[in-house]
Amino acid sequence: MSVHQLPISRPGGDHLEVGATRRLADLLLDDLISAGVDTVFGVPGGSIAPICDALLDRRSIRVVTTRHDGHAVFAAAGYAQATGRLGVALVTSGPGVLNTVNAVASAHSDGLPVLLLAGDASRAGFGRGGVQDGSSYALDVVSVLRPISKLAQAVPHSECARGFLLHGIRTAMAPRRGPVLLSIPLDVQGVELPTFVAHATGVGRPEIDVNTVVDVERALQASTSRAVLVGSGCRWGETPAKVRQLVERLGLPVMTTPKAKGVFPESHPLSLGVFGMGGHPSTRGFTEAGYDTLLVLGSSLSELATDGWATSLRPRETLIHVDLELQRFGRSYTPTIAVAAPIDTLLDALLLRLPACDARSSGGVRRDLDPKAAMVGDVGRISPPRALWELQQILPEDTIYTADSGSNLFFAVHYLEINRPDCFVAFLGQASLGSGLPASLGVGLAARPRTVVSVTGDAGFLMCAAEVATAAQLEVPLIVAVLNDERMSMVESGLEMIYGRTLPFPSGPVDIAAIARGCGAEAVRVEYPQDLLRAKEAVRSRRGPLVFDILVDPTTRLPTNRRFDTIKSSGGRGARN
Repeated sequence: MSVHQLPISRPGGDHLEVGATRRLADLLLDDLISAGVDTVFGVPGGSIAPICDALLDRRSIRVVTTRHDGHAVFAAAGYAQATGRLGVALVTSGPGVLNTVNAVASAHSDGLPVLLLAGDASRAGFGRGGVQDGSSYALDVVSVLRPISKLAQAVPHSECARGFLLHGIRTAMAPRRGPVLLSIPLDVQGVELPTFVAHATGVGRPEIDVNTVVDVERALQASTSRAVLVGSGCRWGETPAKVRQLVERLGLPVMTTPKAKGVFPESHPLSLGVFGMGGHPSTRGFTEAGYDTLLVLGSSLSELATDGWATSLRPRETLIHVDLELQRFGRSYTPTIAVAAPIDTLLDALLLRLPACDARSSGGVRRDLDPKAAMVGDVGRISPPRALWELQQILPEDTIYTADSGSNLFFAVHYLEINRPDCFVAFLGQASLGSGLPASLGVGLAARPRTVVSVTGDAGFLMCAAEVATAAQLEVPLIVAVLNDERMSMVESGLEMIYGRTLPFPSGPVDIAAIARGCGAEAVRVEYPQDLLRAKEAVRSRRGPLVFDILVDPTTRLPTNRRFDTIKSSGGRGARN
C-alpha cells in the first residue's frame, strides 16, 4: 500500500504577561474559562476542595454534580460531542479517579475531548498512608489511566500546573481528539502564584500534497462500481456537508458505520444505510454482490463498524482509507491507498478537481420489516421497532437521540431514521452498558432548547437511574425511553444462539416509572402503541425529565448481529454431556 502522511503544523509559543499573585485553583479555572469552558461535571471531595471553593466565584461556569464519578466523564463526553468543544470533569482522588476508568476508556476509543481534573492527597502524605493517596507511591492513578488517555500527568509542583493545563487542553482538542488526565495534589491547588495570561496560538490548517489528491481522484474515477463508508471521524464541523458534496458529485452510494449514523442523511437517495452492528440489509446486499472500489472516510474499521470484519466489505480492486491515525491502516483490511490527513482537507482538494455527476438512487431498502406493522408481539406488548417509530412521530425532526449499549442500541441503529450529523450519539468505542443516560445529560445541557431522547434498556437504565435525579434537579427536559423487557435480552439471545441454551439474566420486574417519579421526573408506563400517542401532551408540557417505561415484547428478534458469530467462533463450543 502507499501511505500519504500529512504533516501537521505545530503551534507557536505562548505570550506571558506577569501580574500579581493569586491562588492556583483560581488561575486554573480562569484558564478554563479562557478556553471556552462553561460547564464542569463532577463529584466533589476533599482533595479538590480549593477548586470547589474557587468555583463559587465563577458564575460563568455551570457546575453539574452527578451521582457517580464515571457518569461525570460520560456526561462531559456527551457535552463534547454535542458542542465540539472541550468537556470537563472534576473528581476527587483515589476512588474518585478509579471510578472514571470505564468512561475515560470510552472517550479515548470514541475520540472525544474530555479534560479530567483529579485531586490527589497532599504531597507530604505520599507513600505514608495518606487518605486516598493516588500518587505513584500508592494507587498510581496516572499509570492506570495512561494507556486509555491521550495524556495522563501528575502535577509535581505549582509552578508547572498552568503549563500542564494549557498543554492538556491543546492535546485533548488536537486531532485525533481524546481524554486528558491532570492529577493535582491538594497542597498544590492552594499555592499563591504570580499571574500571567497565556495566549496560545492554534494549530494551523495544513496543506495536502497534490500527489495524494491525484492518486485518490484517479482511483475513484477509474471505477464504476464504487461506494463510500463514512465513519464518525466525519461528524465534526463542515465535514458532513463536504462528504455530501463529494458523493453527489460522483453519484457514490453511501454506507455509514453505526457510530456515524446520521452523518449522511438516511433519507437521501444515495444512502444505503448503516453497515455493521444493527445495520441494514441494503448494505449487506450491496457488499455481498461485489464491487470494485471503497473509499473509507474517518473509520477505525473496528469489529462493530465492519460487521465482524466481514470479508464482503473488502472491494475487489481498490480500498482507499483516509484517517488521522497511522496505526489504523492495515489492521483490519489492507488499503491500496492510505491517507493520513484531516478528512475535510482531502475533501476540499478533491472537490476542486472532480467534475459534477447527476445523483442517482442507491437502490437500497434499509429496513427488514415495517415497524408500523409490528403493533404488538407474541406476549401482547409493543415491539421495540414500533415503539421507536411512534416516538419519532411525536418528536421534532431535530431531536437528538443517544443510545445506550445493549439490544436497544441495535434497534436504534436499525430503525431510527436520522438525517442530521448531530442527531445521534452512541459511545461504541467500548460499548459501555449504562453510558447512554449520563451522556444524554451532557447532550441535553449543551443542546437546549432541542429535544434530547435517551434510548436505553432496563438493565442499562438501572445502572445509572440516579442521574434522572440530576436532570430533575437542573430541570433538564430529557426524554428517557426505556425499552423494558425485564431481562438482559442481548446476552440471553446470544447464548441461546451460540450454545442452544442460556441461564436467565433477569433485570426485573422493576417499576421503572416509580423509580423515575422518586427521582423527581414525570413518568409514563407504555404497553401499546396508542399509549405513546396519548403521551404527546406530556412531551409538550414537560419542564424536567420525562421517563417512558415501555414494556416491550421480549421475543422481537434483534437486527443483524454478527457479534454472536464472532463469539461463537472464538469460544462457542458447548459443554459435552
